[in-house]
Amino acid sequence: MDVHPIFDVIASWPGRIPTQRAFAARGFLIPAAWQNRMIEFCGGHQADVLNRYWDEVALETMRCAGKLRSEMRYFGIEPKYRSTFLDELFAARDFVEPPFQAPPLIRCLFEHMKKTWFDAGFGNVESAFIKTQQKQESERLGIQTAGWTGKKKGVIPFVDHFCTALGFERRRNHWRKKLDCGLIFEVSLDLGGNPNRIGSPLMFRIFHADDPKFAFEMGGNEPFDQLVYGSRLYGGAGDARDHVLGIRAYIELFDVIAASFGASQQA
Repeated sequence: MDVHPIFDVIASWPGRIPTQRAFAARGFLIPAAWQNRMIEFCGGHQADVLNRYWDEVALETMRCAGKLRSEMRYFGIEPKYRSTFLDELFAARDFVEPPFQAPPLIRCLFEHMKKTWFDAGFGNVESAFIKTQQKQESERLGIQTAGWTGKKKGVIPFVDHFCTALGFERRRNHWRKKLDCGLIFEVSLDLGGNPNRIGSPLMFRIFHADDPKFAFEMGGNEPFDQLVYGSRLYGGAGDARDHVLGIRAYIELFDVIAASFGASQQA
């Protein structure tokens, strides 16, 4: 049995919708735009089931500290929350096809995925939509790229600027925020590998001060997408402005999640 103090705290997470609203209040609107696009693709009659699906995936992800694959119904730990709704969708799913080993549990999302992969014209339209959203958001937020080098170590000044502005304390290449509830939110960087490839160098960890070795680790964009569907679109490749937007977006979303658990401790 997995007994760790983090589970007692993350069980109080308010969920996807309040988190997404707080994120949008900071000017980050791409997840909502993408969700609306999926609802449009699936049909308005599917809106309720889609929103419930995104909500339940988010709750499982948070309450199990990310140690699961909801689409596969795989749990790497004893589930602290297991969605009956997702279990039912998984049991009823009859549309698994190669090469998609773990597709979404709702057919229309799977159909969108397939069409994006195999229909070049459709994929180009979707890519153009995403680029337009990114461009508009960068302009709205006043994203600046001065000093961008395109190298992994070149992200450090940007990460430091965004983290310190949000009250994270820096210790070398780690930035931490400790909450009154005992959780510590940590941003760090993976600077290994090819120094000339940016990739996804940001690493995020949530752990309890009394149990620092057990953490909700959030590398790449997939864990964020499980919590707020559509946020993965900040992690796509692009020009310098897209990269800086993505860095800021994930740090801001991480901070929004921290704020959902209460106040930070004063230094």
